[in-house]
Amino acid sequence: MLSKILRVLLIIISVVVVIAIVLGGVGFYLTRSSFPQTTGEVKLSGLDATVDVYRDGYGIPQIYATTPHDLYYAQGYIHAQDRFWQMDFWRHIGSATLSEMFGSSEVDTDIFLRTLGWARVAQQELKAMSPDEVALLQAYADGVNAYLADHKGAALSFEYVVLKLVNSGYSPDPWTPIHTLTWGMVMAWDLSSQGIPETEHAVLAKTLTAQQIAEIMPPYPSDHPVIVPNYSISNGPGSMQAQPEQTSFLA
Repeated sequence: MLSKILRVLLIIISVVVVIAIVLGGVGFYLTRSSFPQTTGEVKLSGLDATVDVYRDGYGIPQIYATTPHDLYYAQGYIHAQDRFWQMDFWRHIGSATLSEMFGSSEVDTDIFLRTLGWARVAQQELKAMSPDEVALLQAYADGVNAYLADHKGAALSFEYVVLKLVNSGYSPDPWTPIHTLTWGMVMAWDLSSQGIPETEHAVLAKTLTAQQIAEIMPPYPSDHPVIVPNYSISNGPGSMQAQPEQTSFLA
């Protein structure tokens, strides 16, 4: 009797281990499939000439192009390579359309974001821009869309696999210049901690001196640690830290 129980337990444990290995392998494959290509060559239509991209030891891409159009086009492509999920998520924040991604649970958030009016301001900014500025925004968008054309689902980002469980019908729309402008507004809002420190500083400035405010809201100490210490970029890829990885985008 005891041997049968042990045999059953062994079978159960073996099945669990096999399932864990399979799921781990699938998860690893799906995650790795969205990693950017950092070496070799990529054929892209829409470029004027070859663009070289060097990634240093920190993975930071540095772009060498012959025209402003190609520079912004490549930047859009690389941004989509590295973090399109964040780009897509934040453009829905900027346009107050999170419900399109996550359903009715985000309606109240969309109402709040629509009240802020980022999308309306972005439309006004776009109309006020010169043709050259609009052309650069469009070149960036074309680069993003070039990446979207060849990458779907898990190949675009692992988060889309998870999103399918919540919203199976969702598919990212093409990128437009408006998305870039609203994305910048969301970034400004995020980096300013929703404007709270600036508001507090303005209120304190009515009654306190600059020295008194500095005692209440001191700057980051110069002797404290930073994320990337002693990092510098020179004028060429040959002197970047560590051996850079190179990708060439071919016209």
